[in-house]
Amino acid sequence: MLLIYDHDNVLHITNERGLRWNYDKADKPQFSFDYDYLFYIEQDDCFEVELGDTTSEITDEQKSEILEYINLLEPPLKLTLANQYINDLNEGTIERIDHVYREIGSSVCRFTCKADVMIAGREGSQDPRRQIARRIMEWSDFAYGLCERIVEELKQTLDEDLKDYPFYEENLAEIPKIDHFLENAPVDERFNTDTLDIHGGEDNLGEDKKAV
Repeated sequence: MLLIYDHDNVLHITNERGLRWNYDKADKPQFSFDYDYLFYIEQDDCFEVELGDTTSEITDEQKSEILEYINLLEPPLKLTLANQYINDLNEGTIERIDHVYREIGSSVCRFTCKADVMIAGREGSQDPRRQIARRIMEWSDFAYGLCERIVEELKQTLDEDLKDYPFYEENLAEIPKIDHFLENAPVDERFNTDTLDIHGGEDNLGEDKKAV
C-alpha cells in the first residue's frame, strides 16, 4: 500500500488491492500528527514525514492512521485493476521495444530513430543494415502481438479473478540478446516478397521473392 503527499501537492494512493490513483492539487489528509509532506511506501520500506527542515520516521501509531485512511478511500468509479494491468503491460512492452531500438538500432547500427529502421528494413531496401532492421521490426511486431493477446485475456477477466500482476508481466516478450539481431537469424519472409500483408498480399507470401 502507498500514500504519498508530495512537494507538488499531489496525493498518490495505492490501496490493498493494488489500485493506484492520484489527486492533483489536493489538500493534505488530516491526521493526528503534523506534517508538510508524507511518504508511506510499503514496497520500498519508506516511511517518512517532512515538517519544515526536519525529516522523521513514521511511528507505528501513525502507520495505523495512514492505513485506516487508505482503506476508507473509494477509488474512482472507472478505475479497474484489469485496465490498470492493461496500461502497465502496454507501457512495459513499449519500454522493451524502445530499449531494443536504442541499444541495437542506435548504438550498434547508427539508426537515428524508428523511422530510420523502417526505411532501412522496407521491402526492396538495399541498405546494408536491412537484415538487422528487419529483425528489429520482426521482434517488435512479435512483442506487440504477444502483449495484445494478454490484453485480450484481461478484457474478459473480472477483477476478482485476476492473478497478481507479475504473472502477466512475465509473459511479455523478453528482450533478446544482441546476437539475435546481428547473426544470421531467420527474417520474416514477408520482407522478401513483392507483396506485404496488405489488401490480400498475405495470399502471395513466398512467391516472386526478390534477392536481398
